[in-house]
Amino acid sequence: MSVDIYAPCPCGSGKKFKFCCSAISEEMDRIGRLIEGNQPRVGLQQLEALEKKVPNNPWVGTTRAMVLLDLNDPAGARDVLKQLLNAQPDNELAIALFAAAMVRMEGLSAGKRAVHRAFQKSAKKFPGLVSDLANAMAIDYAQRGQMMAAREHLALALRLTPEERRQELFVQLLELDGENGLSYPMRGSHLLPNIPGLDLEVQKEVRKAQKYAAVGCWSTAADVFTTLANDNSSRPEFWHSAGLCRAWDGDEKVAAEALHRAARQYEDLAVAIECETLAQLLDELTTQDVIEECVYQGEVGSVSRLLTELDKHPSIERVKPPTNPEGRTPAAAYVVLDTDQVPDDFSNISLEQIPHILAKVVVDDLDEKRNSPATIVIAGIRGSTIDRAKSIISAAAGDLLTWSTTSGEPEVVGRTPKEFHFLDNNWYLPKKTPLVQRQKLFNRFWDTVITEKWPQLPLRALEGHTPEQAAKDPAYKVALLGAVYALDAAGQVRGRGGLLSAAIKRLNIEPLPAIEVTPETNVGSLSVMQMHRLPIDKLSDQQLLTVVNRSMLIRHDETLYQVLKAAVARPNLTDHLDMPRIMRTLAELSSIFGQRDEAFEWIDQGRKLRVEDGKTAFQQAWTWDLAELASRLEDPTDPKLQQLLHRFVTYYGPKVPQIRPHIEQTLEAFDIPSPWSSIEILSGSGAAGSAGIWTSDQNETSQAGGKLWLPGQ
Repeated sequence: MSVDIYAPCPCGSGKKFKFCCSAISEEMDRIGRLIEGNQPRVGLQQLEALEKKVPNNPWVGTTRAMVLLDLNDPAGARDVLKQLLNAQPDNELAIALFAAAMVRMEGLSAGKRAVHRAFQKSAKKFPGLVSDLANAMAIDYAQRGQMMAAREHLALALRLTPEERRQELFVQLLELDGENGLSYPMRGSHLLPNIPGLDLEVQKEVRKAQKYAAVGCWSTAADVFTTLANDNSSRPEFWHSAGLCRAWDGDEKVAAEALHRAARQYEDLAVAIECETLAQLLDELTTQDVIEECVYQGEVGSVSRLLTELDKHPSIERVKPPTNPEGRTPAAAYVVLDTDQVPDDFSNISLEQIPHILAKVVVDDLDEKRNSPATIVIAGIRGSTIDRAKSIISAAAGDLLTWSTTSGEPEVVGRTPKEFHFLDNNWYLPKKTPLVQRQKLFNRFWDTVITEKWPQLPLRALEGHTPEQAAKDPAYKVALLGAVYALDAAGQVRGRGGLLSAAIKRLNIEPLPAIEVTPETNVGSLSVMQMHRLPIDKLSDQQLLTVVNRSMLIRHDETLYQVLKAAVARPNLTDHLDMPRIMRTLAELSSIFGQRDEAFEWIDQGRKLRVEDGKTAFQQAWTWDLAELASRLEDPTDPKLQQLLHRFVTYYGPKVPQIRPHIEQTLEAFDIPSPWSSIEILSGSGAAGSAGIWTSDQNETSQAGGKLWLPGQ
């Protein structure tokens, strides 16, 4: 623990060690060896004794605090640091450690003030500690679903973190931006707006707020911007800035109010609609108009007898059980339906005739190791839906189960906004229903959403008017387009792209214009909503590459499809793109949009690509045939499916025998018999073909032009 006498003193005074705390260096060196030698409590006792000799010495105090934190005594660390900060309120290390102690002891909400002080005072000298605080804040906000706050705190942590952790946090940031459950307008960076034309005094206040925002003190920055907004009522940029800072600070309700005000004042329609969209999405996160997700729990007398009774009931269908949080698989899982007549054929059924799931049921067996009884859990929407399901289960089970809730009320486990609940159809489609039929049913469902349900739905953002009504009133132009983007974001979260253009067409309203770009435009700094308005054909190759990478991360289906088609059309970009991944993505998007023929065209183009690095031609052909199989299986009646399966049996089977159980398991999910069985019957033997197992020492050239080495052979 020896310190260079001309280095800055570890007490944080800023003086050279020689002229500050060198008098206690021998004792601190001995204490340091005790701590490093796994004797922290002995070291702590000696620190307490040394504290009496040199009261309020920052080196002694901060070392004591770090030892106490390592010993999981944040209250003790807090008390030591509070005393030290009373004597030396500007000690940067003590400020950062005090914030860490407060967070450990009282949680992030209670410790936020101390954390913000550390952001402001300690980041320059102790960036690693402050980065850890920011990362802890990001994790907490993410767990609470406050994703704009989570992202901005994670970005702050990334800016401050030492080089060895930078890659780890960068990956976390990418994962957050690619989170499927996060509405896409909230993803990525949102820059504070430029505010030109201000007098000197106002400029001074703006710079002060921007400095607070730059170091993560977003609540303080928001206070300054709000004061400026009230004093300069004609400048929407102040409300815009205040709204973003409130969202980054986790105050989403106040953030939405500020962004609504900015949207009403902006003359720039595109910026107004971006503010309005964010505001409406934040409203959805903070609304009290919710449906409650609930559970009933009970104990089971005999699991085997209960499963027998549930299996017999016509309104209860067994499904694949999920893996629970402890990593164990329950004994069984069911869904309770609103009907006891499940159709055999869904090809010509009306949407109203599709069975709906009233509730989901999980039965868990007795666990003697954990001393936990056999249990049943019913999960559903509070009200008549889950209560009806409970009645059905109770009638089927009889005296085999006892409900745990004595009050008769279910336990509330979650809440979701009511306004967009109509987008969750909660259908039950049997496992044997072909994917192509499922896709057609969902296409019909979403068509009704766009043509009938949503246009005629009264919306809070439109003051109770429907989109159809608002489309006829110019006063609702901004709010209506914000609602269109909010609908599109809700569809994307539910795996349905393309609602943006469909809703605009249905309401016969003007879309936002394309952004003007020059070769100097930094497309990487644009928000997600701005990026969706880029004129793709006018982008330079480098700009398009940037947009491709961001689009692949964000996965807005409609934009991604357009961007990737533009990219593959530019020969200059081929060597800079992951072409196999792009072809697979285009095939996947084509299937999502119901364009199966186009999906197979992209797969065929993928087959023609040069062999990827680290692969053989055989492996590449195998990869694309598997991709084609996944698409063909969407429709078991596809005449080319049997041809493809024949190829897996006669060509791949002899060379890679391990493929058989994998393919058979996949086919079983679609109720398709094994093609190996039929060929074995026809050939009268257990071998498909005469090529034998292909190994690394063979010199055979396959029709795919390569060889596949099987380890261990």
